[in-house]
Amino acid sequence: MRSWVSLAACATVASAWPTAQFASGNQASFVLSDVEDRGEGSSQVKAGEFAPKKLHGQFLHITDIHPDPWYVGDGTESSSCHRLKPKKEKGRGSYWGHAQFEKCDSPDTLVNLTMQWLADEWADKVDFVIWTGDSARHDSDRQLPRTAKEIFNLNRRTVAQMEKVFTSRGVPLVPSLAHNIMYPGPNEVTQEYRDIWKSMIPFPAYQVFQRGAYFSVELIPDNLAAISLNTLYWYDSNKAVDGCPLKGEDPGRLELDWLEVVQLNMFRKRKMQVWMTGHVPPTLGNYYPECYRGYAQLALRFQDTIVGHLFGHMNVDHFFWLDVHELHALSTSSLWSRLTSSFFKKHTSLSKELLKDFKSLPPKKKSEGDGDDVEPIDYDDYVVVNVAPSVVPTYQPSVRVFSYNVTNWGIGTNSTVAVEDGEDEDADDEDDDGDDEDDVLENIHHGNVRDKDEDEIERAMERKHGHRHSPDVTDCTKKKNRDKKKCLLKGPRHAHKRSPSRRNGLWSPLGYTQYYISDLDAHNSSNPPKYEIEYMTYPLSALVPPTNWPVPQHLLPNSLRNLTQIPDDMKSDLVPFGLKDLTIPSWIKFARKLSKKKKLWRRFKTLMYQGGPEETKY
Repeated sequence: MRSWVSLAACATVASAWPTAQFASGNQASFVLSDVEDRGEGSSQVKAGEFAPKKLHGQFLHITDIHPDPWYVGDGTESSSCHRLKPKKEKGRGSYWGHAQFEKCDSPDTLVNLTMQWLADEWADKVDFVIWTGDSARHDSDRQLPRTAKEIFNLNRRTVAQMEKVFTSRGVPLVPSLAHNIMYPGPNEVTQEYRDIWKSMIPFPAYQVFQRGAYFSVELIPDNLAAISLNTLYWYDSNKAVDGCPLKGEDPGRLELDWLEVVQLNMFRKRKMQVWMTGHVPPTLGNYYPECYRGYAQLALRFQDTIVGHLFGHMNVDHFFWLDVHELHALSTSSLWSRLTSSFFKKHTSLSKELLKDFKSLPPKKKSEGDGDDVEPIDYDDYVVVNVAPSVVPTYQPSVRVFSYNVTNWGIGTNSTVAVEDGEDEDADDEDDDGDDEDDVLENIHHGNVRDKDEDEIERAMERKHGHRHSPDVTDCTKKKNRDKKKCLLKGPRHAHKRSPSRRNGLWSPLGYTQYYISDLDAHNSSNPPKYEIEYMTYPLSALVPPTNWPVPQHLLPNSLRNLTQIPDDMKSDLVPFGLKDLTIPSWIKFARKLSKKKKLWRRFKTLMYQGGPEETKY
């Protein structure tokens, strides 16, 4: 998430690209000698034509690879690991990369090792791959400025590697664009990426992609899709756009309109579920205010259609939510003065912001002593965003494998069935373990048209990603206020307790396993490191038959292999959280626990930064 130069840079990259090789074994098969070549792995399978005969119920999320062909083992951090000088500098890289070096990216050795591990362990076990950028090195070395040509070449090379691992086996890849400067299309960037990603973009999406570098693909035809967002049009570091004003032809606003009218409405009418994917996660610290408001509005309004939100960029492992109350707080006339005054005078770490948010949650249920101003939580008002850690060793190289529910897939029904307005609906809560006997229904709340445009402001220099806790004049979390004009979203709301994002059913995310390399510096060219389990979100019971093991047995430590039952006193550092699934109520319940249990919070915080130092600026 470091600063990037414009893709408009036109200097020519040097022709002699360094190529790293493994010492032995077939790992070298993922080294491409010519970065201009897509390689033998380029697949002839047309994008959008994947129709898996058997679903594994797992998918991969990989992000921020940042390959650097100029990386030199033992290179100094001040040179971005590109040179051995200055000789007196103690901070140096290693053959496989160096964890926690802010200026150094991923050497070819690490990228090739990762690709080989994915080929050996996961290429035939996942149904699709969410790939949320970033596939070029950072522009952190003034003596070796990165150019547009180099960015495109690095992306071509990385795409060829991913195609060789996955596309050649019929596994769909869903990439996302990830550079700071992005002009309205069509332009050189959209045209280049249309060519680079031609095996991943469905042909009918070409025209829209050339305009904005976003698209959607049906992962499981007529059932499950993914939308690849161009978050650069919403990112406030991109000064080539206007920040999603309600009037005009700003590309960020056009993308929001496309997302609502062409995508989410269409997928909902077809009764499909959708994963939202992109590079930069939606926070007020990252997005222009109107872009943030626009995305959050759509995420909440289509809660019954969007099964989850997956992003990268931050390098830090965490989750957060978007909620209705914050959107209404942002609509007050004092918004801009709050953002530019005391709110930004101080900055704290991301973990402290998250803990503050977790502690601010409404109660699960109303207690006898609560006053009239206390309302229990309403899950219609929340959506959860997951941000994965990176392959580039900002902390430790990481890859995430999700499990999702495919029970009863292929029996002739898909995930959403409409119902007449006014049908009775029970309230769900965090402890609801009821079975999904009914199809997912819809519950529609009618909203008003868009709010009036507000004047833009200069963003403060420090980023702050937590929620805004300033009180609003009208508390829109209270049922008595929800029909007031101010409290209505900018269109119909679609939410129901039995949607896959709210209760475990077909297509619901069940959990994930985080894999990482913990000791890069301890290995040399003849002793490669290995990916291992960092942690799992599942309970221990998920590792005992008759469940389908979410983790291959040989990747588990000996203490967790071939379990037939769980002893009462059994614990494992690899299973610290015990989430029954990854639905919205489960995440909210987990956040509530984190806010109350100090030991659990310390463990979560350690995993956020993978044992590394905590950032204070981001």
